[in-house]
Amino acid sequence: MSYQVLARRLRPQRFADVVGQEHVTRTLQAAISAGRVAHAFLLTGPRGVGKTTTARVLAKALNCEAGPAPEPCNTCSTCREIAEGSAFDVLEIEGASHTLVDKLRDLIETVGHRPIKSRFKIFIIDEVHMLSQHSFNALLKTLEEPPPHAKFVFATTDPHKVLATVASRCQRYDLRRIDLGTLVVHLRQTVADEGAALSDEVLTLIAREAEGSLRDAQSLLEQVLTAAGGDAGEAAAREVLGAADRRLVMSVADAVLAGDAARCVRELTALYEHGYDAQRFCRDLLEHFRHLAVLAATGERALLAALPEAEIAVLEQQAARRSADDLQRCFALLLEADEALAQPARTVDPQLVLEMRVLRLATLPPLLPVEDILERLERVSAGGVRASGVATSAARAPDADTSPRRPSSAAAPARPASAPAAPRPPAPPVARPGAASPPTAARPETSTHDDFWQRFLERVRGERLAVYMMLVAGRPVGLDDEVLRIGIDSETMRRDASRREVIELLQAAAGAVAGRPLRIEIGPLPPEHADDTAIARGRRRTEDTLADPMVQAAVEIFGGEVRGVRERRPRGGETP
Repeated sequence: MSYQVLARRLRPQRFADVVGQEHVTRTLQAAISAGRVAHAFLLTGPRGVGKTTTARVLAKALNCEAGPAPEPCNTCSTCREIAEGSAFDVLEIEGASHTLVDKLRDLIETVGHRPIKSRFKIFIIDEVHMLSQHSFNALLKTLEEPPPHAKFVFATTDPHKVLATVASRCQRYDLRRIDLGTLVVHLRQTVADEGAALSDEVLTLIAREAEGSLRDAQSLLEQVLTAAGGDAGEAAAREVLGAADRRLVMSVADAVLAGDAARCVRELTALYEHGYDAQRFCRDLLEHFRHLAVLAATGERALLAALPEAEIAVLEQQAARRSADDLQRCFALLLEADEALAQPARTVDPQLVLEMRVLRLATLPPLLPVEDILERLERVSAGGVRASGVATSAARAPDADTSPRRPSSAAAPARPASAPAAPRPPAPPVARPGAASPPTAARPETSTHDDFWQRFLERVRGERLAVYMMLVAGRPVGLDDEVLRIGIDSETMRRDASRREVIELLQAAAGAVAGRPLRIEIGPLPPEHADDTAIARGRRRTEDTLADPMVQAAVEIFGGEVRGVRERRPRGGETP
C-alpha cells in the first residue's frame, strides 16, 4: 500500500475530530438534530483550518444510513464511499476547473436528477471564489429554488470575491485560525501516536511556523520526523524548517532596547550567515515587539498566547525597560520595513533594509513623558503657566532622567504672562461643548443663540456622534420661533446632513432643547460665519499655539515635534 502523508491520514472523519472549530461544528450538529438544515452553506477561513473536511463530514452526516445524525457512523457503505471520494451522490469539484459557464451549466443540469443511492445529492465546490462572474450568475436560480434533495457546500479562502447575491443565499460559517496552544496539544497527541518523542519546544516551533493552519502543522511535523528523526532537538528542527532561533530574535530585541548598535549588526550578520530570510526574521521581530507592547500596556501574561514560560520571563524583563508608547513606535517602524521587504522589485538587498531599520531602532532615544517636559518648562519659566497645550513626543534631553515611566498625555505650557511676545489680535473665545458662551453686553441675541447651539450640539452628540461631527463644521445662521437654519461649509457634509433621517433626528433634538417644535434647514455657510465654526477655532488655536515663543523654545530645546494641540487639563487647585 502506498504511503499516506499525515495530513491525509489524520483527516477528521467526525465533527468531534475537527480541531479548533467547535463554534461551527456545534451549530451544524444542532441544525441536523433539529431538522433545520439549510440548502446551501458557505465555509470560509484561511488555508488548512478544516473547510473541505467540515464539508465532507457534513455530507456524511446528512447521507449516513443511520441518519441524518449529528455524527456519521463511518461504518456504513455511504460513509465509507464519501470518505474515499467515490460516492455517486456527493460531487466534489474545484472552482478553478469550472470557470467556464458551459461546464457549470452541465453540472446544474444534474441537480434536478434524484440521488442514485443516498438521501441527498450534495455538491461541494472548493475555492468557489474562482468561479467566473457568468458561472456565479448561472448558479443563482438553482441556489434560490433548489430541489429538496439538493444541498450545496461552498468553501473559500477569499469570501469577499464571492458574488454577493450568491453569498446572501447561503448560510455562512467562518472557520478561524487555530491558536498556538491548541496546535501544540494536537501535535503532542500526534507525536505520541506516531511513537516519537519531540520536546514541547520543538512542537511550539512547528506550531508557530504553521501560523494557525492545522494542515501546515501536520506537514511540518512530518518534515521534521522524516529529516531529523523522532527524537529531534530544537536546533535540528530549526535547521529542517529554516526558522530563526528564538534566542537570536530575543537577542536582537535586547540589543535594540539597550541601544547597542554594534551588537545589532553582529547579530544580523550571524542571521545572514545562517541563511535566514530577512523578511521572515523581520516578522519574527514584529511578533516579539507586539508581545512586548502588550505586556508593557497591560501586564497580562494570558494575552501572549501559549508561549513557553522561559520566553515569557524574558519578555517581561524586556518590557519593563521601555514604555508602551516606545514599544509601539518600534513595532510601527518594523512594520514599515516589512512592507518594503514585501516588494522585492523595490528592494536592492533585503539584508541591508533590515539592518538599517534595526540600527534606527537601536539609536532612537526613548520617548520622554510629557509630564516631565511640563515640569521642566515650568521651572524654566519661573512662574505660573496657563494656556493652550501641546501634546509632544520629545527626545531625551542631556540631563533628563531616563528611567522608564508611564507615558501620559499632557499639555505643554504656553507663554507666561511676564514673557514678552509680539502683539497679535486676541483670539475669539472658544466655546466648549455643553458650556454656554460667556455673556456679552453688546451681543445679547448672539449670546442666546450660542447658548442654544451648544446645548443643541450636546444633545446631538449624545444621540449620534457622526451627525455631531457634521454640525461642528457649521454654525447656526438663523433662529426664530419656527426654524433653525444651519450653515455648513462642506458640500459633502451638507448633503449628508440633509438626509431625511438626519433632519428628523436634528428636529427632535432642537425641539427638546428649545421646548417647542423647530424645523431644520441646512444650507451653505455664509462668508461672515466662516471663521466662527469649531473647526476654524481649533485651527486658529493650533496656529496661535505653534507661534507661541515658549512652545517654539520647548520644541527646540527638547528636539521634539508637535503632534497636536488641545485644551490643557487643569491640575489640582487650578481653575479651568
